[in-house]
Amino acid sequence: MKQDAISELELINYLESKVVKCMFLIQGKDGKFRINVTLTWKEGRQLLETQRKQPRTWASLDRLVRHINTKYGNVPLIQLELWSTHENGKRKKRGRGVKQS
Repeated sequence: MKQDAISELELINYLESKVVKCMFLIQGKDGKFRINVTLTWKEGRQLLETQRKQPRTWASLDRLVRHINTKYGNVPLIQLELWSTHENGKRKKRGRGVKQS
């Protein structure tokens, strides 16, 4: 199932219009981070894509947070979803909500 997607310009417009309910910072199995958002008027999550219709990714969380702070300004609730390695070597998804101030 293909996930709905938005461009960075659309995301900026949605943030300015205050229609973003929550921003999800998601670490993929490859260790890279992506942004998904939920909107007040649409069901499901929207994936942030590049102009080439590929998921926009960041190699590290600190770079992603720096990008958010410089490009997006004041954002609503942010939820972080990380992958962690357990004793058996398998990776398991875990999440935590964080409020951006």
